[in-house]
Amino acid sequence: MTDKRKEPNNARSKKIPRLQVPEAREKTLQRIFGTSQVFYSITDVKPRMTGSTVPVKVREYYHQGHQCLQQEDWEMAVLFFSRALHLNPKLVEFYIFRAEAFIQLCDFSSALQNLRRAYSYQPENSKYLERLAFVLYLQGQCLYDLCDFQEALYIFLQASDLQPQNASYSYRCVACLLALNRHQDCLSLVTREVKQGRASADIYILRARIYNFFQKPKLCYQDLRSALLLDPEHPQAEGLLQMMVDQAKHCLQDASILAVQGKLHRALKRISCAIENNPLDPNLFLFRGTLHRRLQQFDPAVEDFLKALDMVTDSRDTLAQKAQRQLLLTYNDFAVHCYIQGAYQEGVLLLNKAIRDEQNEKGLYINRGDCFFQLGNLAFAEADYKQALALSPQDEGANLRMGVLQEKMGFCEQTRRQFQRAEDHFSTAIKHNPEKAQYYLHRARSRKLLQNTLGARQDIATVLLLNPNLPKITPVMTNLFPGMSVEEVLNSQVAQLAKLQLSQMIQSGPKASHPQSIVAKRLMERQKARALIESRSWEQLFTGIPEEEGATPQTPQGKTLRDKTDLRREGAEEKKVSGALARAETPGV
Repeated sequence: MTDKRKEPNNARSKKIPRLQVPEAREKTLQRIFGTSQVFYSITDVKPRMTGSTVPVKVREYYHQGHQCLQQEDWEMAVLFFSRALHLNPKLVEFYIFRAEAFIQLCDFSSALQNLRRAYSYQPENSKYLERLAFVLYLQGQCLYDLCDFQEALYIFLQASDLQPQNASYSYRCVACLLALNRHQDCLSLVTREVKQGRASADIYILRARIYNFFQKPKLCYQDLRSALLLDPEHPQAEGLLQMMVDQAKHCLQDASILAVQGKLHRALKRISCAIENNPLDPNLFLFRGTLHRRLQQFDPAVEDFLKALDMVTDSRDTLAQKAQRQLLLTYNDFAVHCYIQGAYQEGVLLLNKAIRDEQNEKGLYINRGDCFFQLGNLAFAEADYKQALALSPQDEGANLRMGVLQEKMGFCEQTRRQFQRAEDHFSTAIKHNPEKAQYYLHRARSRKLLQNTLGARQDIATVLLLNPNLPKITPVMTNLFPGMSVEEVLNSQVAQLAKLQLSQMIQSGPKASHPQSIVAKRLMERQKARALIESRSWEQLFTGIPEEEGATPQTPQGKTLRDKTDLRREGAEEKKVSGALARAETPGV
């Protein structure tokens, strides 16, 4: 017990050593040399060399700092490297070591300051720049994880500016922009990456989604296709593709409803959106081409139908046949539009394309014949009308057009004083339209000049049966039936024969809906023969009557059933024909 009590007393009795203060220089000299004044005159005292100890301390701090780094004592490492830098601020590697210690302490700002100081001393060292950019990346990622997207974007942009060739930093900027809903800036940044040749399947998918967000399905599909070319089995690409197909189906459904309602322009917008979402579906192009045709937008309609045909490999496919049919209809409608505008030559070219692919459509030949008729190519028009009649002999429109054409050709022959050919053309016109009274009048004039009096009288009688009020018939009737009234002519045997012939021609003409029986044909032949015998005796009554000079013929102004044929030039042609007839009937000519 006594020993324990004495221990603290003994501890207190020990003297604590005190730090000795160095003596002044004068006291030291006096203690060494005493009263001798010899050495006091020495003024050239060399300074104390301290430079040799600084590198030693720096090396000491360096080893201590590295030892702390190995022991993961980051704070002490920072302390030792800071002491070394205090002794020599130009030791670049020490900034790097201290930056590594700050990184482990997650003090990125201090680490960045040290890395920037090191890079400022050695800007040619690319490793320092890479490390600086990487630390910025770490700091930005920490801020991103903390949902501080604006500050993270600022840090990532610094890293990207330091190393623009590193795509990772740009991708982190894209992520921040997406988180901030800055889609336009994000699109610009991604587009810059693509232009720099650093595009990947993921980049294309990202930009495709942004395009889809901006409702630009066409650009979206292009990027989606590029992504699939780089990675055909990309899972996100397949999902995005299916989403676009579904969007296309929805747009097609909307377009169909709008088209049924007659809202063609709105339907066209919806189907165009469907095509942008799924540009590999030929049905969509077929639908849009049909809308273009109905809106008389023929050029885009033709383009859509041709695209649909290119997408279908089998020409026997139902879709290919529909597209081909719509293409022919578009050519035909386009030609009709050109006809209305007076562009007949363009109409011929369009119909040539249609007929090249379809030779069994009568309407194409009829319309091309109309264009040839307006261009004055009567021979080509006649060939097209004949081809249409060969395909459909009972077609009323083709027969009416052929009648008008033959009438005009007859006028031309009369102008050239070829009256026999003119009669043949008028006879052909009557064959195709036996109920047209003016054809008989024109043929009667030609027959009169050919000295076929009986035929001319039958034609005049037929005119009276069809249209007694036809203009310009009175002079010709007076010439052929002198001294007889209309009633007397109609009651004559010639009129009876003309009536039988007219009835027979009408029944056998293009408008005949049912074929005539054999018994009826024989009865008609007998009546015609009996009327012919009686007409011969009637003709003898006019044997001594001289023929008078016929009046100038004129085409009646009545409207024909030809919808697309313009006959405004008939007046001038009639004058030419009248002059030719007058010269032919004048004695001595």
